[in-house]
Amino acid sequence: MTGKVMRDASVANVLVTGGAGFIGSHIIEALHALGWRTHVLDSLVTGNASNVPEGVTLHEGDIRSADTVGSVMQASQADIVVHCAAQTSVERSMKDAALDRDVNVSGTQVLLAAARSAGVRRFVFISSGGAIYGETLEPATERTPPSPRSSYGTHKYLAEQSVNTAGISFAILRPSNVYGPRQRSDAEGGVLAIFSERVQAGLPIEIHGDGRQVRDFVYVSDVVEAVRLAISHNQDVIWNVSSGAGTAVIDAARRVGEHLGSEPTLVFCPPRAGDINQSLMTPALISSTGAWGPPLSLDDGLRRLAAKPAPAIRS
Repeated sequence: MTGKVMRDASVANVLVTGGAGFIGSHIIEALHALGWRTHVLDSLVTGNASNVPEGVTLHEGDIRSADTVGSVMQASQADIVVHCAAQTSVERSMKDAALDRDVNVSGTQVLLAAARSAGVRRFVFISSGGAIYGETLEPATERTPPSPRSSYGTHKYLAEQSVNTAGISFAILRPSNVYGPRQRSDAEGGVLAIFSERVQAGLPIEIHGDGRQVRDFVYVSDVVEAVRLAISHNQDVIWNVSSGAGTAVIDAARRVGEHLGSEPTLVFCPPRAGDINQSLMTPALISSTGAWGPPLSLDDGLRRLAAKPAPAIRS
């Protein structure tokens, strides 16, 4: 599928929810650099205002508040919404499923209702591939039946269904394990952020399970490029955004150490509830557009990440 590109996508009013967070801040940075009129809606519970570039309007508020979302939608005059705001911790979702549903499902529905009322013409939703597909013996395609093992994955999939039926032109992106600068170590897919923080702090790396769990790590810049393509595309699409390459967690830990110049000490711990043994995805569909990829290799991504200072370890 190649699809068509919106001719007026070069100039737009864009609202990025969660734009002070990890993925959202990289997206808003790229869109602002294009000269687009950019706004961020973020509760700043996990996001950081310092992540928002100068010249971008930051609205502090919660996506679950219809009044707040409506006001921000009016102030931004958004015709494109990129929805990144979420409760992103799998572990937290298993401990407090009600909160996870409230943010990831109800919050998305509030945002969609406001977007529809405001006449938003394109809605891009950052979902989750690894959490939605669950265990994947073969690389998951967009046709692979969802089989979430966590409340987070279940609620992301329910949010997708709300996007699909909202009556707004949409793109749903399903990233694999995203990594890169500014990532919080307590977020979904934040394993490389954890490893990097601990290696640079001289602390041992904790491996949950035997370390043979397989993950597909995708660098954040590849997600940003997928968002740019999703905005300009004029068809309703669901795209996997991944590297297409699997890496065992224990190998990833050792490769992080290699790039940081310090051999990590590994400590093995019991598996966690909701964890997946093998998470593999193929980005063949988005790659077939000819406007995305090839994705950055893990070693190239780790090399970039190693050049960035790690944040302090959180207690």
